[in-house]
Amino acid sequence: MKVPIQTTFFDRYEMNTANTEIKRWGIVVIQSLNSEDIKTGESLYKDILRYKCYSKKESFSSFYNVHSVQDFRSAIRNIENSLIEGDILTLQVETHGCDEGIGLSCGETLKWKDFYDIIRTLNVKTGHLLFIIMAMCKSIAMISSINPEERAPYRAFICTTRLVNADEIYRGFMAFYENYFNLLDIAQALKALQEEVKDENGFSPFQVLTAESVFDETFNPNRTNFTEVVKAQLTRLNIPISATTESVMSNDLQKLLAELHDKFYNYYNFKDLY
Repeated sequence: MKVPIQTTFFDRYEMNTANTEIKRWGIVVIQSLNSEDIKTGESLYKDILRYKCYSKKESFSSFYNVHSVQDFRSAIRNIENSLIEGDILTLQVETHGCDEGIGLSCGETLKWKDFYDIIRTLNVKTGHLLFIIMAMCKSIAMISSINPEERAPYRAFICTTRLVNADEIYRGFMAFYENYFNLLDIAQALKALQEEVKDENGFSPFQVLTAESVFDETFNPNRTNFTEVVKAQLTRLNIPISATTESVMSNDLQKLLAELHDKFYNYYNFKDLY
């Protein structure tokens, strides 16, 4: 039985549908780096992205240099307003990253939750076809914030699992964009990226995760680290840790996660629409 969920602003928002013909695909770079930083986002735009339209007429690209959270919001609003029916989008964010969120050049931090709230309109408008590239350190931390009661803010994203430097970002994404125009190109483009930037063991810090896989893992009642989750919750609530309290908390959390997964899985992942 389908669980009724309250209609939100985003459900009423103009968006691509299952029957929409994809006519254009865009790549947009938003950069916010300090004065002493190598401007990798701008270099990628000038060296390869702005020429994409000459290879395929359906391709378009743009570049934004922002300094504050307000600037970031304005850039996303401009991008949103520029999208027309049949557009899909890849958004590359070139900033510093931390566990809490995105570090902007003015010193502000855009929290992951706020970042999701800002970009969600792009994913809704493109019909759950927003691909995010987080070209920054510690961007894997973005999976820590997820609201199952909202639509997913992206279809998939590239994140980093360790500190990366400007050379790795530039070389890696030059290789990536030589093979990439839109979502259909992810497999070959990701292979090129990971081949270009990898350690002595052949492991690349650049990985792809999907909204669906992050949702499944977040609300998985049988996750591998569940004991740590239970102890952390007991500690947060100032409940003494014992075999009894662990057992009770474990049962409660497993039930809650299973309920949240079943209730919001289709809604979060747009499966009620597509």
